[in-house]
Amino acid sequence: MFDILIIFLTSLIATALSSMSGGGASVINIPVLLWLGAPFPLAMSAQKVSSVFWLLPAAYNYLKGRKINWSFLVIFSLLGLIGSYVGVVFIIKINQRVMEIIVGLLILLLVIYTYFEKDAGLTESKVYSKTRQIMAYPFALILGFYESIFGSGNGILMAMITFYTKGFDFIDALGYYFAIAFAWVIFAAGLLIAKGYFSWSIIIPIVVGSVIGGYIGSKYAKYKGNKFIKMVFVIFGSILGIKLLLGF
Repeated sequence: MFDILIIFLTSLIATALSSMSGGGASVINIPVLLWLGAPFPLAMSAQKVSSVFWLLPAAYNYLKGRKINWSFLVIFSLLGLIGSYVGVVFIIKINQRVMEIIVGLLILLLVIYTYFEKDAGLTESKVYSKTRQIMAYPFALILGFYESIFGSGNGILMAMITFYTKGFDFIDALGYYFAIAFAWVIFAAGLLIAKGYFSWSIIIPIVVGSVIGGYIGSKYAKYKGNKFIKMVFVIFGSILGIKLLLGF
């Protein structure tokens, strides 16, 4: 019973922070599940299943009332599925520590850029260059791959990519990311469950906590606006980057 309460509260807090920043709930949930004795593939499966339930409500909260580029959303999502499949294949074999160091460094660089680039993500802008817009799509393979392996910070990476290639602000970037990642996590979750990595005692509390946290976090962040999201983005991104880099 105590384990269930820990999983629920951890998921609620982690998902609320993730839905406000794109930092990724897995950076908090996965270590807690491992500490409770779950093997890594099972912990990852539970994290993916929880994401299936909170990503779309969060995406809806962010994108409600905004014009949606459906072709970008669908194409980026489908391309990412290729990377997601490769990620699931390597999830047991890949060196997690190497991936954490690489992503940690990248996130810290992006956070530094966002902090000093005062206007980054605060307003939407029109991108007329077709070349810049097309540049977004190869990143779908990388983000889909990383989403299956760990996923923490993927929303931050997505924000930086779409600021430059699509002219998104933070609200657009997070809304599109959560909508796009839905297909990736449901695909990864299905593959992991098919391999036998499933536990009701973990799935139920992590799903309930994530749904509550994701809805409240995204609703509040959309209400507060881009400046608030940028502040959470910088703070949580810094903590996330340092944690991944140092491995604590």
